[in-house]
Amino acid sequence: MNRFLPFSMMMIMLLASCGDAAELERLQKENADLKAQLQALTANAKPKYILKIRLKQSNFSLSIKKHIKNAINAVDFELPVDKDFYDSVSEGTEIVDKFRFGSFVLYGSFGDWEMTVRGKEIRQ
Repeated sequence: MNRFLPFSMMMIMLLASCGDAAELERLQKENADLKAQLQALTANAKPKYILKIRLKQSNFSLSIKKHIKNAINAVDFELPVDKDFYDSVSEGTEIVDKFRFGSFVLYGSFGDWEMTVRGKEIRQ
């Protein structure tokens, strides 16, 4: 009998600390309001148009070392764009092919930057 006394006292304290019905009703109403706001936000969500881009440097050289370095240093990243631009490009489209004039003047290096579309994706 003495073993159950601490357990029963703990249960009584636990039940007594549960709070009143008004607090529970307020929390349920708040939860319902938050769910309604979340549904409104997801209903108005527009699709995001994502382009997967590769940016790399290219050199006009016979050096295999430079070509390997350029391939290793290529950077892939994702870029959100508007629908019109998304529709105007396809995979493999070259967005930028810019000659590096400063490197040519200072170092005699023939090279350029290449930015190409590697993939397209629509996210909801």
